[in-house]
Amino acid sequence: MTLIQRYSCRAAGLLLIVLTALFSGACSSDGNGGVSTGGDAEWKNSSTVSAASGSATIVISGLAGTPWRAEIKEGAAWCSFKLGDYEGSTVREGTVSANSLSNLLYVYYAANTGGDERIATIEFSFAGGEPFTRTLIQIAAGSNDDPYAGGHADYWPELPERKTSDDYIYLSHFAPLASGARARNYSFCFDKTLHVSHWVAYPLHYVYRGSVNRQDDFGYDPKVNSSYQANLGRGSYNGPYDRGHQLPSADRLATVDMNSQTFYATNMTPQLNRLNQDMWANLEAKVRTYMCNDTLYVVTGCYYATTSTTTTDKSGMVCPIPTNYFKVLLRTVSGNTGKRIKDCSASELKSIGFWVEQKSYGDIEPPRSICMSVAEIEDKTGFTFFPQVPEEVKQQNNPSQWAL
Repeated sequence: MTLIQRYSCRAAGLLLIVLTALFSGACSSDGNGGVSTGGDAEWKNSSTVSAASGSATIVISGLAGTPWRAEIKEGAAWCSFKLGDYEGSTVREGTVSANSLSNLLYVYYAANTGGDERIATIEFSFAGGEPFTRTLIQIAAGSNDDPYAGGHADYWPELPERKTSDDYIYLSHFAPLASGARARNYSFCFDKTLHVSHWVAYPLHYVYRGSVNRQDDFGYDPKVNSSYQANLGRGSYNGPYDRGHQLPSADRLATVDMNSQTFYATNMTPQLNRLNQDMWANLEAKVRTYMCNDTLYVVTGCYYATTSTTTTDKSGMVCPIPTNYFKVLLRTVSGNTGKRIKDCSASELKSIGFWVEQKSYGDIEPPRSICMSVAEIEDKTGFTFFPQVPEEVKQQNNPSQWAL
């Protein structure tokens, strides 16, 4: 299929609400820009929460003594500043305190038992500044979005074959494109014991690219129990390790929501800073040059030859460090066939893999020495990639075909 599988998934009225929230998030910013000169209010963790009842925290900042006011403008039927008092506590006033612990505003929300995600908007005003809005998104009940349970494996060429394990969680994330159409963002296989995803699978196409700012809003994935995830909202892993993206932030600049999802902990691994910022970043940039009208399909992952080397997050959780990283790529040779992958012959397809050690290569372009066939990476990892294509396609290892 030439373009991405799209999901309307909601009535026109709700779509309008979502787009309105996206617009307000881009202008007033859940992460960047558009703040009041009198003070600011930012979500402590993610602005997207699970379907279960709970609370989210907003951090108030500004000059000590500055008065502020917050009002829930939309979503008051299920969102409140007082636990259990929905529709009765929609306004909160205060002053910025010199004590940071006094500058926390708790937002309580009821369980979402419906079939659609819902949105609450909170308007803030600080003395001396213009009002601005913060948005809370609560996902729908049962919206775990297991890509295999949803039958997406028949239509998404990037999805590896499912491996059964009690430690694995399979999920997909969706987000609006710049056009407003809802599309899959990425899918992943998360390991509850290693606190990372073994792989993250995603399509790469021009519609996912854009010009929104990098959000840098690291936090928990709302679809996964936070006890399994590294706490990365408070900072990176300890030691010389970055919060290394598997799906790069720069691959998802179409909308704020799409980019923010790349900062979920389920998309992160403890990656050596000099690898993440140098050769690996150059490899990510190189992969973006392979985009085509027919769509490039990518699986990025990490591998553990041993779990003996560890680091910790800022909460003290022990996080094993991957020994290797990999990428496997698939697209049509011409890039413009107009066909679905499963309808292409072997001669119309090309693939390649990259196998990278957890070490510093220096700030160099991706060397040929990391090139490997998809079949070889399957043997190393135990995962089966691109199950829709003939085996002969996955045996390819022709760097020159990829300008390497």
